[in-house]
Amino acid sequence: MIRFNRPVAAVVSFVFRNITAIAGLIFAAPALADPIEDFYRSNTIRLYVSAGAGGGYDHVARLFVKYFSANIPGKPAIIVVNMPGAGGVTMSNWLYNVGPKDGTALGMANLTMPMNQVIAPAQVRYDANKFQWLGNLEESTGSLFTYHTSPTKTFQDALVRETVMGVSSRTSILYQLLALSNRLLNSKFKIILGYDQNRVISIERGELEGSASNLENFAGIAPHWLKNNLINILIVNAPKRLAKYPNVPTMVEMTDNPEHKKMLEFMMLQSATSRAIFTPPGIPAARLETLRRAFDNAARDPGFAAEMTRAMFELQPSTGEATQASVARLISTEPETAAKLLDAVK
Repeated sequence: MIRFNRPVAAVVSFVFRNITAIAGLIFAAPALADPIEDFYRSNTIRLYVSAGAGGGYDHVARLFVKYFSANIPGKPAIIVVNMPGAGGVTMSNWLYNVGPKDGTALGMANLTMPMNQVIAPAQVRYDANKFQWLGNLEESTGSLFTYHTSPTKTFQDALVRETVMGVSSRTSILYQLLALSNRLLNSKFKIILGYDQNRVISIERGELEGSASNLENFAGIAPHWLKNNLINILIVNAPKRLAKYPNVPTMVEMTDNPEHKKMLEFMMLQSATSRAIFTPPGIPAARLETLRRAFDNAARDPGFAAEMTRAMFELQPSTGEATQASVARLISTEPETAAKLLDAVK
């Protein structure tokens, strides 16, 4: 055992006590603050959905937000706010020009939102390229359908008899698909505007014979239709026939006109934003990166996948970077093709 004389012992004791005190302060000090976590812990995120409550967009948004929140540092509360109108243009205009640009305001618009900038620009007050896309939850396939009581059972029937179809507005993909079918494929659909939240009941009571929808949306708008074979899928806008519906033709196979095929293929690009979430331009880069990675993690969460399956929704996620690139390709489509498409859906 080492023994020190009194002066030396006093010095050693003093040094030891101070080293111990300093070490205690170091280890007791809180970790360096995370500005992203601090920001979101003290703020609420609002996810604005451009469709009414109870539909497919609303249902998916409400399923997603709890998993999304759990993957954002600070685990902020996320409130879903419905802002329907003009096929997603109303909400997108507001978010682009008025909404907070700090990472607390997000949007989930109808998939036609970028396309409307090209083919229905009169009401558009945004640039879809400048929105910051966080990712897309699923791809989509447009379809035209009739209720089982309609005499129009197949697309061939639609070529020879007038069939009354209801949609919300001219800026919706539902109207665009029906209009393109009439102009490019010579179908005889009578398109009635003004049917949005009342579309399902109007079809079931015979006021309308059918409408258009993404196949993925049936689970949200009327899950019993597919389950009980209550509708006829007349045609789909897809590159090739779907394994699930091998007897249903595609729109591109119903025309031999190369320009018409190009226009229909242009419409398919909207699949990249069918369930996409985005922020307005101008949010801090670090917050954008955080939100994109939180989106990726939430979209891959087994719990979210299970809930989507139970609700009969498809889940085919893509990253924000991939979605951003797809929007850029859509917006940069050849002006000639865009002009012809604009003319076709007037």
